[in-house]
Amino acid sequence: MNGRIPTWAIGGALPLLALAATAASAQTPLTPGVAQTGAITTESATMTENLYFLDLYRISGAAGDRFAITMESDAFDSYLEVGRMTDGHFEQLAANDDGGDGVNSRLVFTLPQAGDYVVRARTFGAGDTGAYRIVADRLPPPPPPPPPSPIAAGQTVTGSLTADSPVYEVENYGDSGVGRHYALYSLRGRAGQSVTVTLHSNDFDSFLEVGAMTPVGFGIVKSNDDGVPMADAGYGEDMHDGMDMQEGIDMPLGGMSGLDSRLTVTFAQAGTMIIRATTLGEGATGSYSLSVE
Repeated sequence: MNGRIPTWAIGGALPLLALAATAASAQTPLTPGVAQTGAITTESATMTENLYFLDLYRISGAAGDRFAITMESDAFDSYLEVGRMTDGHFEQLAANDDGGDGVNSRLVFTLPQAGDYVVRARTFGAGDTGAYRIVADRLPPPPPPPPPSPIAAGQTVTGSLTADSPVYEVENYGDSGVGRHYALYSLRGRAGQSVTVTLHSNDFDSFLEVGAMTPVGFGIVKSNDDGVPMADAGYGEDMHDGMDMQEGIDMPLGGMSGLDSRLTVTFAQAGTMIIRATTLGEGATGSYSLSVE
């Protein structure tokens, strides 16, 4: 099942999801590089607010350790979550639905702090059961980000943010330590030239930043989250948010929900502007288009 995953795509709103009473102590260690098989049944642990069956695993490491956790099943659409237990409740830090082949899950996660983390291996659909395979592989540190790709006024480019895309940490934004995936673009302009930059995605809530590269990294001059009105996406401003739920209506999620980003900026002098195309939610991935007008 492809689509938006609200439990992690909206930063700063990390849910505290309760487990059944027997679940907290039933964590199977995940040894890096060692595949394990299991079966989710009606006797498995459940989330108390919905009938989702799940198995619990534990992964441990030092701050900065990076893992790729893969869950595969021929019986159901898999879903992976990683987090920590807080006062008997599961605090989700990252999740993935279809990051692997087909509807299998693959979650790349960097430990923000040393310690033990809980991995919830579960079904995407409520009430589903079946056999599965799970493995955690230790990954090397990510390579340095690639240089910005050039883009020009009047041009639209497409791209995809994946679990292997560069990540930057978000200060004071949910404090999960997962960070946002991003892509960089460079735009040259003349003094006094105004341009409008739009970032669209049907897969995630887009976030757009412009600025310049400095000796200490990317310096943000201006940013935008939901700057594209529904009317600009081809729909009337008087449309209600709930209309995108009507059966048979196929509409761009970003347009209907106002989740596309747009910035209009003016070059103070001739030079190069850096555009950072990223996501509002930490850990989010998916395809996007970036246009400059």
